[in-house]
Amino acid sequence: MKEERVTILELEGGEVNILNAEKSPVKLTKTGLFLCKEGEVTLAIDDKEFILHPGSIIVYFSYSTLHIISHSPNLRGTLIGANLEIIQPMLYNVTNFNALFVIKQVPHQEISQEQYTALTQYIALLKEVTLKEKKEANETAPTGKPVITPVGEMARKQAELLSYALMLEVLQCYANVADDNAAFSRKDEVLQKFVTMLYRKYRVEHEVSYYAEQQFLTTRYFSTIVKERSGKSPSQWIATALLVDARNLIKHTNMNVKEISDTLNFPNQSYFGKWFKNLTGLSPLEFRKGKVGKSEEDPTFSDIVKRGLTHAEEEY
Repeated sequence: MKEERVTILELEGGEVNILNAEKSPVKLTKTGLFLCKEGEVTLAIDDKEFILHPGSIIVYFSYSTLHIISHSPNLRGTLIGANLEIIQPMLYNVTNFNALFVIKQVPHQEISQEQYTALTQYIALLKEVTLKEKKEANETAPTGKPVITPVGEMARKQAELLSYALMLEVLQCYANVADDNAAFSRKDEVLQKFVTMLYRKYRVEHEVSYYAEQQFLTTRYFSTIVKERSGKSPSQWIATALLVDARNLIKHTNMNVKEISDTLNFPNQSYFGKWFKNLTGLSPLEFRKGKVGKSEEDPTFSDIVKRGLTHAEEEY
């Protein structure tokens, strides 16, 4: 099954075992937020406990663990999750990476009525546009193959812009938190600098040693810190960034394989093709034609959603 790029779900407290995370913690592979609209929920992210009331939000990141400890019967809220295909291009335009790391440390925030209204408006627009995108994506040519319609392509662009606007609005909700929590441990600082540099340099610099040298660390010690603080090795971070970009360029541009290989600074087209097929199970051309290979993402998130929710309104 195709991994949905964005998932928007309206949750209600009457549902049993939200996200299947009440019995035991689960690992999430998407990044997103939960906006509490009514009731109360107590949950833990990476073993840190939070209590959400109406008018509060919590942001979670890929590879975090989630445990729903308890919730009131009248709990109601909106859950949004997006994969890297959506988030990664936005990171080019985020100048305050420090805020992202502060949010990971302090993910829960009470928001103002104005912020609540803005978030709900952006979410409503995003749901409408992604519904249109999904509808157009289901259109097929006489050959039976999916086609990219002008309306569908415009809806995709609108969804990307609205997702970016929503992310900026969320960052605004945490502006004061970022000001008051600027201090990091040395290991957090290493990870922060790495991720900041990665999303500026990954098209050019593919070697872990480069990022380690920029922080005057040995490659082994640098790799140990990144793995410990993020759950992923530096090579996994680099490969993921490259693969997400490659998939976007193949699917959403007219660039040929050589041009994509050159853009991502691979030694040659053949090397890029083998690298891409090793990770996805498909050649770049097979992927462009819409064939289905192995996913580069753990399907845990979508599986959890499908098993644990009985009143899901929309899934995109």
